[in-house]
Amino acid sequence: HYYITNNLSQDLAMSGGRQFFVGGNFKMNGNTESLTAIADRLQNSDLDSGVEVVIAPPAPYLTSLSSHLAQKENVNVSAQNVHQSEKGAFTGEISCAMALDCGARYTILGHSERRHVFGESNEQIGQKTKAALASGW
Repeated sequence: HYYITNNLSQDLAMSGGRQFFVGGNFKMNGNTESLTAIADRLQNSDLDSGVEVVIAPPAPYLTSLSSHLAQKENVNVSAQNVHQSEKGAFTGEISCAMALDCGARYTILGHSERRHVFGESNEQIGQKTKAALASGW
């Protein structure tokens, strides 16, 4: 069994060498100023090497935040969603290749809001997952 303590070093030792993953999805919130401030704090923080932090800003901020955090080894940027098609007439969508080109190292797929608000089915999420894996994620 694994229990979380108040001591990160002890937690890491008890985890059997597994890396902790901490993610933050900003959804449709933030602007250049607020998101850059968060990136600055992450850039200047002394994060334990056993922890990977991933932030998922709105798509317009992917490039600037991934560039801003490029030198921070254990902090990465994620797309909040991608479309399963490589290209096409899909207004407002981004492809896996576009998200990767913007510096996203991850993408969020199958989020409950995408299912409930936008009606994404298991089949569509499966298609997106297949496209993401084929793109190198």
